[in-house]
Amino acid sequence: MAFATTKHLKLRAYRESDKEPFLALINDQRQMLASDPGFTVPKGEGKVKEITDVFSTFLLNVFIEVKKEYAGLRKWDPWEVKKADPEKTQEDWDKELFAGFSSLTFKMPKNRDAELGISLHAPWYGNGFATEVTEWMVQHGFEQLNLHRISLGVFEGNAAARRLYDKCGFVQEGLIRQAFWIDGRWIDEILMGIVDEDYWARQKKLAITQ
Repeated sequence: MAFATTKHLKLRAYRESDKEPFLALINDQRQMLASDPGFTVPKGEGKVKEITDVFSTFLLNVFIEVKKEYAGLRKWDPWEVKKADPEKTQEDWDKELFAGFSSLTFKMPKNRDAELGISLHAPWYGNGFATEVTEWMVQHGFEQLNLHRISLGVFEGNAAARRLYDKCGFVQEGLIRQAFWIDGRWIDEILMGIVDEDYWARQKKLAITQ
């Protein structure tokens, strides 16, 4: 059952059927090199439990599932087996439609400051889903969770993520030099944020132009 929906997506709580596709997500080097500052090493089932146990401490965590009518937007990797729709079991659909997760975690509860994280499964890149999820998370954070600000960090060189966050109203607030070791070199972390007054001003402007 979805907690919320957007045009293409269902946003819901973690369920047991997410375990296998979630393991595939956290082992995908495309995702690791784009947003994971930890060691680029294989991760086993124990890591899934370790991560999902932490989800209960988050202010908000949603898993991303693509609506079945948009399944055709998925890209298939060469090693994947693609079945015809009549041949698919519910387990097949669960794996195929899994698209990642997003979270809000408190940096400073007293100041109502939360950090946004999003991890999108690579087969769904290029469909605007990250924008869809980020817009919903920001809206829910300010309108329902009464946040004052939402912060995030972006790897230097991740131009797609910068464009996404710019589009959603985030502004650059700082930079941590040589924050992460990626692909044989040190890269900076770009710090971005949006505060509630900017969010509401942006919403007012969007309403006028529509």
